[in-house]
Amino acid sequence: MTHFEYQTLGSLWLEVLLLIVCLAAWGYAVWSTRFQRPGVRIVVCTLRTMILTACYVLLHHPTWIHQESRPTETKIALLTDRSGSMQSLDGTDKSRYQRAIKSQSIFQSDEVKVDRYEFDQVAYGPIHHESSTLVVNGNKTDIYQSVTQLLNQTSDLKGMVLFSDGHDLGRITTMSLDETKAWLTRLDAPPINAVLVGEAQKGAEIAIHSLEAPAFSFVRAPLRIRATIMVREIDPPPAQIQLMEADKIVQVKDVQIDSQGFGTVDFEFYPETVGEHLYTVYVPPDTRESNQINNSQHILVQIGRDKISVLHIAGSITWDLNGLRSMFERNDQVDLTAFYIMRTREHVLHGIDGRNINPEEMALVPFPTEEIFDRQLYGFDVIIFQDFDAGNYFSDSYQARRLLTKIRNFIEQHHGGLIVVGGPRMAGGPSLGLSPLAECLPISPPTYRSPYRDESVTAKISKQSANHPLLQYFNTDENPINGYMEKVTLNPQAMPLLSAPDGTPLFATLEKGTGRVAFLNTSNSFQWLRGGLAEGKTGDTYYAFWDQLLRWSTQDPSLQQVKMIANKSTDRPLDLDVEILLRDRHFKPQPNAGVTVLLSGIGNESTYESRVVTSTSGQAQAKMSVVAPGYYSLSLVEKPWAEMCQRQIVFLGGSQDEFRNQEPVAETLERLASLSGGSFSTHADLTLDDMRWQANDEKQITEVRRLKLRNWIWNLPILMIIAGLEWYLRRSSHLA
Repeated sequence: MTHFEYQTLGSLWLEVLLLIVCLAAWGYAVWSTRFQRPGVRIVVCTLRTMILTACYVLLHHPTWIHQESRPTETKIALLTDRSGSMQSLDGTDKSRYQRAIKSQSIFQSDEVKVDRYEFDQVAYGPIHHESSTLVVNGNKTDIYQSVTQLLNQTSDLKGMVLFSDGHDLGRITTMSLDETKAWLTRLDAPPINAVLVGEAQKGAEIAIHSLEAPAFSFVRAPLRIRATIMVREIDPPPAQIQLMEADKIVQVKDVQIDSQGFGTVDFEFYPETVGEHLYTVYVPPDTRESNQINNSQHILVQIGRDKISVLHIAGSITWDLNGLRSMFERNDQVDLTAFYIMRTREHVLHGIDGRNINPEEMALVPFPTEEIFDRQLYGFDVIIFQDFDAGNYFSDSYQARRLLTKIRNFIEQHHGGLIVVGGPRMAGGPSLGLSPLAECLPISPPTYRSPYRDESVTAKISKQSANHPLLQYFNTDENPINGYMEKVTLNPQAMPLLSAPDGTPLFATLEKGTGRVAFLNTSNSFQWLRGGLAEGKTGDTYYAFWDQLLRWSTQDPSLQQVKMIANKSTDRPLDLDVEILLRDRHFKPQPNAGVTVLLSGIGNESTYESRVVTSTSGQAQAKMSVVAPGYYSLSLVEKPWAEMCQRQIVFLGGSQDEFRNQEPVAETLERLASLSGGSFSTHADLTLDDMRWQANDEKQITEVRRLKLRNWIWNLPILMIIAGLEWYLRRSSHLA
């Protein structure tokens, strides 16, 4: 391509002045030939015009430019999946990642410029594999996020080649066809040529494609687990999907499968205990399936405690009630629901009861027994009956037995806690010892009414309970017992902590079913706070005692007799360090005790053992290592430690997201390729002929030649020839 380039002289007024001068000179040249013959006049004017024009043009530095060009290289991006599932060998000696890298050797062409990237949750690059330090890791695959990032940070791409096993755990799996197409249009995406790496299952198939859940949640708070189901060549598709914990079904939900073979289900429920919970999503297999392993998947969620939800019910307003209220108010972890001076059944029927309380000071409505004990019960962690004559608040004996039975089930089956504070009102009312709660109470009043001794005594700590954490802040000299119920009996299964000089149990605990119950046989513990303040002390021992009691009732792991802490390392994902503390049922450390730590695979039969011996403080450490990633159950073997130690679930080997299902999913890549105008192939049959790119209309300039005419050697001779010819004509016409 050839063209001329001109430069300006400078300012606009200078250009205008030069043009005026040239026009004036041309006008004078024409005017001066007015007496010549017409033929001579025309020739002379033409020659003078050529000289003026040449001078005007040469003053603008004319440059002759010649360019040679060729089409630009086609710029493409190779995007390689480096997520955890690409570690799979699929029965070969090379991983999917290694096979993907080897397949890229065909992209060596002068006509194609290749930029190489890798991705998992995000894209990395451009990189060079010969110098790259990036390796396959355990992060999950997110094609949506990675492709979006790459196209936003690069330009002029004519195409992409995406190497993956299609096991995507990001947004693209849950998007419809229209949403996927709109996303690609918004990005102005070039053709995406998807290459499947790995051997995909053929024929009829039902699989749990992916699970989404928070790594951490709270007890008695909503926990949502989202499951994505993939169905292929099965009609009709499955209608239901189950969520299980161990062998217990948590929920069953209906599932709708779309035209692409995907369906999404949301499970929402309320965990009741803290610790590691392993949930399993399960789809009943179809008889036509050849592989039923991927019909279920596990997901591990750590459940902690955000708030302790307390239902506090008292029979009357007392100093002890005020002390407990102050404890609740200063404890940010307590979420309190309280009921005081509610109208009894007797007061509703007769307008008066035995409490001698002014009706104007009572609540306007009777105690809502049905609402609290029937509908809202399982939303609480702990129930506190403080000097509460419960029998007076039910409409009849049938309602009392039904709702108190429900409280017993709350304790035995739903990890609930119950704290009973005995006092004169409880002693004078219908006895809880004659109700369905009797077998759950560590201390039980066996008769309808119990005598109440209103005197101060010094409590005695039982010998076996000296190390109990509930007595950690209790001092027999500083914490007297001011009044207690007499003629009460100790449950044979209970653990006595305090007793009166006459042997009457004052404080005892009982573990019943999955829950815990504590009975404090005095309603004057607030005197511990008042006595401490009177002596110039802070009274913190009172608050610490009740704080420990709340934590024990909610089964805080730090207050267990046997502790087992599993520590994982990011540098050693297959190794586990276990810290152990052995104490007997009375919390006495067990020195020189031999115990076997057992690590059992979940879903596989692998087991690992480590034998340790505790130190003088009852502590020990064990180091364990597994061969393959997976879910494992950590427990102790010997009794009684196996019964006292809560089993723990751990995942070893990196990220559990990629571990759960590593089967290649061709459907994900096929949809991406078809909607972007690209091609789909496998790494085994990959060729450049199958690749599709955008048309390349851009040119690349390869050579440029420039010639400034003012420096041309023939400029002056040509001008002199023209000037000489003009002079000769005038001379021959006798005008020179």
